Amino acid sequence: MDRKSTDDSITSRMSWPIVLWLSGFLDQPEQEAVLGDLTEDGKNGGGAIAEVLGLVVRRRTAVLLDLRLWLAVAFVILPVSYLLCAIAQTTAGMGAVYSWMYLNNWDWALARNPGFWHALGEIAVSFGITCFVLACWSWSAGFLIGRLPKVIVRASRNILIVLLAAAFQLDAPGHIIHFLISLHGLPLRPSLPDYNAPVTGNVFYRAFFPWISLAILVILPAFSGIRQANRSLLLTLKMRVVLVSAAAGSLLIMLIHAPGFGLLLGAPQRDWLWRNRNAMQALLLLSCWPMFYFIAIRFGRRGLPKAVMTQ
Repeated sequence: MDRKSTDDSITSRMSWPIVLWLSGFLDQPEQEAVLGDLTEDGKNGGGAIAEVLGLVVRRRTAVLLDLRLWLAVAFVILPVSYLLCAIAQTTAGMGAVYSWMYLNNWDWALARNPGFWHALGEIAVSFGITCFVLACWSWSAGFLIGRLPKVIVRASRNILIVLLAAAFQLDAPGHIIHFLISLHGLPLRPSLPDYNAPVTGNVFYRAFFPWISLAILVILPAFSGIRQANRSLLLTLKMRVVLVSAAAGSLLIMLIHAPGFGLLLGAPQRDWLWRNRNAMQALLLLSCWPMFYFIAIRFGRRGLPKAVMTQ
């Protein structure tokens, strides 16, 4: 009996971390209920693992059979992931070129030239604004995904990551732009990357830098937007409508600035966009609405009494 009790205790200690890890895939209320039931029933070992694993599989399968998930994928997640990937690739290419120019070819003799610092400052400001706008677009996309029905939010977030990674790895934007160019009978651009070029010939800038840019400028802001969308449930209905409208409008602005968007338009529309390019650039300010949102939240919290903030 003592030997059996000892074996059960060892099995319980070994299996319980796995049970806790598996239960993390459940929603918090259900996770607490399942762990409480297992504790009360005294289940341990393989039985507890099998029970939690079976529940997780059933929940995940139920989500995949939810029609709302696939409607969200078709009309929100798929187009958003493509647009973010296309703009992130362009931004990463700019960042790689600038980094290679100034970091890999640094010359201290240029530091004494005022013109060098002037050019460097202009490039830093321009590229910084580009990165910031991309992060705001990513945050807006995450906010919209976070406003989807709660039961499909986690699956939608995971699908977004998979689609971003797949589009980035397979260069989906490049292939689609190549197809549109050939459809219009325009001269085809050379295939990239050019391994003989000084920037893309560097393994870091070719293989690692784009993924680092994707993680920092797209995935992390999108996750932040999803979390903030959950917190926005505490706001009034009118304010939630305003925030969702701002996020949707921001993504429409992103569509206008996406590489290859002009190829989808006719000549009159492209001419109109070119003549109003300054106004199109000014629209980027509206894409920065997450910054104003966080500023408003910051000042709003300062104006609340301490007793309210601690509730």
